[in-house]
Amino acid sequence: MSKTVSVIIPAYNAEQHLARAVNSVLSQTCAPLEIIVIDDGSSDETEKVAATFGSAIRFVRKTNGGPASARNLGAKMASGEWLALLDADDWWYPDKLEAQLALYTSPDVALIRCLADSDQPQGPVELRFHDLWERNWITNSSVLVRRSVFQQLGGFDEGRELISVEDYNLWIRIAASGHRIVTCPQVLTHYTRGIGISSNSDRFLRASLYNVEALGAKLELARKVVSAKQSHIYRDFGRKAFFERRLDVARGLFLKSLGRRFSVGAVLLLLATFAPEHLLNFRRAVISRVRSGHTTLDNPSADQSLASPTPPPTTDGPSSGRITASIIDPSFRRPIDSGQFDAPLLITTVDAEEEFDWNAPFARRATRVTSMRSQHLAHRIFERYGVVPVYMVDYPVASQEGGSAPLRELLQDRHCEIGAQLHPWVTPPFLEDLSVRNSYAGNLPFSVEYAKVRQLTDEVAAAFGVTPRIYRAGRYGAGPNTAEILKRLGYQADSSVMPFWSFRRQHGPDFRALGASPFWIDQDRSLLELPVSAAVVGRAAKLDRRLASLVFSGTGEWSRLSSVAARLGLIERIKLTPEGIRINEAKRLVRDMVEHEQRVFVLTYHSPSLEPGNTPYVRTREDLSRFLAWLDEFFDFFQTEIKGRFVSWQDVRTQAIERVPVAA
Repeated sequence: MSKTVSVIIPAYNAEQHLARAVNSVLSQTCAPLEIIVIDDGSSDETEKVAATFGSAIRFVRKTNGGPASARNLGAKMASGEWLALLDADDWWYPDKLEAQLALYTSPDVALIRCLADSDQPQGPVELRFHDLWERNWITNSSVLVRRSVFQQLGGFDEGRELISVEDYNLWIRIAASGHRIVTCPQVLTHYTRGIGISSNSDRFLRASLYNVEALGAKLELARKVVSAKQSHIYRDFGRKAFFERRLDVARGLFLKSLGRRFSVGAVLLLLATFAPEHLLNFRRAVISRVRSGHTTLDNPSADQSLASPTPPPTTDGPSSGRITASIIDPSFRRPIDSGQFDAPLLITTVDAEEEFDWNAPFARRATRVTSMRSQHLAHRIFERYGVVPVYMVDYPVASQEGGSAPLRELLQDRHCEIGAQLHPWVTPPFLEDLSVRNSYAGNLPFSVEYAKVRQLTDEVAAAFGVTPRIYRAGRYGAGPNTAEILKRLGYQADSSVMPFWSFRRQHGPDFRALGASPFWIDQDRSLLELPVSAAVVGRAAKLDRRLASLVFSGTGEWSRLSSVAARLGLIERIKLTPEGIRINEAKRLVRDMVEHEQRVFVLTYHSPSLEPGNTPYVRTREDLSRFLAWLDEFFDFFQTEIKGRFVSWQDVRTQAIERVPVAA
C-alpha cells in the first residue's frame, strides 16, 4: 500500500455514480492510503450508497457549501503526502495513481495531472502560468496535488461566485507561485460531461469573468492582460451560443468581446449572427457531409439531424480520434492467401473460465474455478497427438491460485499457450451495470472496455509470467472498439468471431456476413483475426444467401425452421466444438470446408465442461467420457483422413506474414 495518496471525492446527489467512482479507486494497482467521501448536503441516497463500502472509505456529511468547501474539508482530514481529486461522476483507470507517482518524484513538482478520455487537447507536458492563463488544460479528476502546497495556498476558494471555476482558480495560483505542474501523458481518467450545461452557461460566464478579475487583482496583472482574457471568454461563450443558434445572445457576447479587445475573428463572428438561420444550418449540413465522406446533400430539410444544432462531440472513443483497426468495419479486413498453407492446420482453443449457471442472471460473485483441476484429462489426448492448446484465460482463473496453478504447470512443461478472454461482468473495474447487453464487452464505452482488457491483460501476465498476445471476447462479444484496444495493448491475434452466427437478439454482434478464413483486421496487417471454425452446409447451402439469413434468423429459430431444414439435410449451421456437436457433424463440417479450400481451422470448448454439471453439454460422467472420446476421434480424423497438422496461432500468423510453409 502507498502511504502517499489521500483520495478526496466530493459528492452531491451522487447516488447513481458514487459506487462507480469508489470502485475505480479500490481497483487501483497502487492502493491509496485512504478514500475520503464528503457528502455536500445530498437529498438523495448518496449516504446509503457510501455505507455499502463500510470501512473501505471515510464518509462525512456536511451542509451544502459547494464543491470547493467539500474538497477543502476532505483535504483537512487527509494525511497523505498527495491529494488525489475525483469527482463522484468520474472514474479512474486501474493504473492511474501508479503511473502518476512513478513518473514524477521531484520535490518541486506540486501538481501531476494525467489525460482524460474527453475531447480536450493534451496541451504542454509541463504547464506554466501563461499556458494556464490561455486556457484550463487540467481535468479536475486527473489531479494529484501535493498536500503541503495545497495548504500553503489556502486550498480552493470557497466563494460562491467561483462555483464551476474554483479548480481553474487554484491551478493558476499554483503556477503563479512558481511551483511546477507536470503531465503524465496517458489517458487515465474518465471524464463525464456535465448535463444541462446550457442552462448554467450564464452562471458559468459570470464565474469565469469574476475569476479573471479576482486573479488579476491578486496577482497584480496588467489591465490589458485581464481585458484580453475577458475578451476571449466572451468570444468563447459567444461561439457556444452561436453553435446552439441563440443568435441574439451570441451577437451580444461578440460585441462585449470587441469591447474588451478588438479582433478580426470576433468581427467575422458578429457578422455571421445576422445570417438567416436556415443558411447557417445548410452550411453546417454541407460541412458535416463532407467531413464524413459524403459529398452530396440529397435533401437537407428532410434530415432533422442536420436541420437542428448538433451538440459538441462527447468523446468516449480512442483519444487520438483515429481508428486503425476494426473487427466490425469491413473496410479494415485484409484476407490472407489460403494457398500459402500447404496442408490444413488446426488450432485448439479452450475458454478457461469460471463455472456459472448458464441460465441464471449474470453475477459478479460467480467466480468458482474448481474445474481447472480437471484440465489434465484432455491433455492425455492432446499429448498423444502433439496438440498444444491455447487457453483463453479470463480474470477469475488468472486471479485465483486454484485457477492459475494447473495451467502454470502445463505452461512450464510447454504443453499449452496462454491467451486472454474477457468476461466483463467478473472483470474489474466494475463501472457498468449488470445486464445482458453489457455482457458483450463490445457494447461498453471505449474507456470501460479498454480498462477491463488492460486489467485482464495485466492479471494474466502476473499469474503466468507471460503477456497474452491472443484474445477472445467472451460470448464472442467483439465491438467497434475491440480491435483498436487490442492493437494498443500489443495483441497480435483475436479469435472473437463466430462466422455465420448472429447474437443481435441478445444485443450482441452479427457475424453472418463473415467467413471462417483468417483475415487481418488492421491497416498495417499486424493484428490477425482467427475465426472459430463454422459454416453453413447442406444441399441448399449454395443457394441465395438470403435463404440462410431467413433460416437462421430469430424468426427461423422461433418457428423451428432451422431444425426442420437441418433434419431434411437442406441447410445446417455447424461450428467446430465437442459441445453440442456430434462427431459426425464435425467431420462433415471439416470435409465441406476443406472442399471449399479452407486451410485454417479453430476448434474451441469451455474448460468447465471437463467437470460434469458445469455446462449443458456435460452433465454426467458418461457425458464426460463421450466428450473426451470426441476429441480423440476428431484429432485422429484430422490427422489421418484430412492429412492436417496441429499448430499454434503463432505458427499461422508467422506464415501469414512470411508466406513460408509452417514447419512440420
